[in-house]
Amino acid sequence: MLLGRSTELSQLNDSYRGENSTLTILYGRSNIGKTSLIREFIKDKDAFYYVACQASEEEQVELLRKELIDCNLLNKEDVTLENLDSEKEKLKLPKKDMYSEYAHLLNSISKLSGDTKILVIEEFQNIVKSNKDFMSVISALVSGKLFNEKVCIILTSSSISWVENSMVKSVGDNANYITSFLKLKELSFVDIVRMFPKHTVLDDMVIYAITGGVPGYLVEFNDKLSLRDNIIQNVLKKGKLLYNEGSSYIKEELRETSLYNTILYCIANGENKLNELHIHTGFGRDKISVYLKNLIEREIVEKVFSYEAGGKEHTRKGLYSIKSGYTKFWFKYIYANESRLGKLGPDEFYDRYIGPSLLDFAGDAFVKVGTEFIELLDSMNRLEIKINNRARWWGKDGNIDIIATDNAGKFLVGKCNWDDDVFTKEKYDELIENISQANIGDDYIYLFSRDSFDDELNKISASNSNVKLISLNDF
Repeated sequence: MLLGRSTELSQLNDSYRGENSTLTILYGRSNIGKTSLIREFIKDKDAFYYVACQASEEEQVELLRKELIDCNLLNKEDVTLENLDSEKEKLKLPKKDMYSEYAHLLNSISKLSGDTKILVIEEFQNIVKSNKDFMSVISALVSGKLFNEKVCIILTSSSISWVENSMVKSVGDNANYITSFLKLKELSFVDIVRMFPKHTVLDDMVIYAITGGVPGYLVEFNDKLSLRDNIIQNVLKKGKLLYNEGSSYIKEELRETSLYNTILYCIANGENKLNELHIHTGFGRDKISVYLKNLIEREIVEKVFSYEAGGKEHTRKGLYSIKSGYTKFWFKYIYANESRLGKLGPDEFYDRYIGPSLLDFAGDAFVKVGTEFIELLDSMNRLEIKINNRARWWGKDGNIDIIATDNAGKFLVGKCNWDDDVFTKEKYDELIENISQANIGDDYIYLFSRDSFDDELNKISASNSNVKLISLNDF
């Protein structure tokens, strides 16, 4: 079974087994595991699979034609534009050569075995962006205009921003034939613990912080190697995927990479306010705002807004942070230090520049893990409230890592302690003060600690069932 994707696999199988034809848009960032999921889905089924590369209209058609011939779904002598006029007349659609080409080619999937014909096209945006007729053909397949058999069509894309912000406008009325969107997200911390059973939970936490739960990055780590050796051998050595992945991912998504790199380097090193970015880079605030918007749309950066329920005099404005775990790691440790890495070599570089602060780096990810824990309990109906809203609070004298509310106005508050081995009563008192400053309730309190809790907190939890103590090892 594909780790961490059972729900998504079930959704695809439900579409396949349903009574009607379906069109699923499967999307998510590169290396998120779309191809692995597709491979698992079609492993016991007859399907036509095609990866659309960036190519001209004519070249795209030729590549698709070649793949169909290689899969024995199309005969070489059948592939001509002759005798297609009758098909165009039958469909009552505009006589456009590219429409006719795609209609003729994709009609051949009717030769697939099984009652449901499966068509998978990866990175379909590479076709749609250069040819608007392609989606009309897909719509004709789903509606039964090309041939009257059930189809299960899956179109994938690694361009999150395009799918969520531009795709529907680009395909027009053909979007009406889309039956479902399936977005692949990063794996959870629990999945990482299962992947690396030989590592300590603390090491798993650091691996999670570095990779961000991206499957394509996780496979670069070896459960048989220590955390230190994994980073030295699989991150810091030239020729490895992760060596240049921090910059490669930005180049893949954006132009003007030098400007984006500067902004990301600033954020990775704690400059997370607009004014701080303005002072460091010298770029105008409007210009920075545009770049940040592009980074947010591609889920590389996020802006975390503070929960507002009054108490504004104690509240800080929203802060920018790097959402992509490996992007943050790369810009913090490698981007500005490549010369030193080349000079010192991976071992000495790790010991001097990464090892001493690696645990600190994982701190932000611990908040994400605490949030995942709350959301998991909520999904299992094992939480005291049913969450309808979740946020964080940034205060001038402290932060609240998790705020969750329900329809009845009940609050669940979470605080994550990563900096110290022991979560102390003093830190708990600071949380209570922050709750008062934020003007929210403290109906239920969840405290998360990297290691343990002091005796006073254990007594409080023992006498008050609404105060929960969860250590990292409890995961």
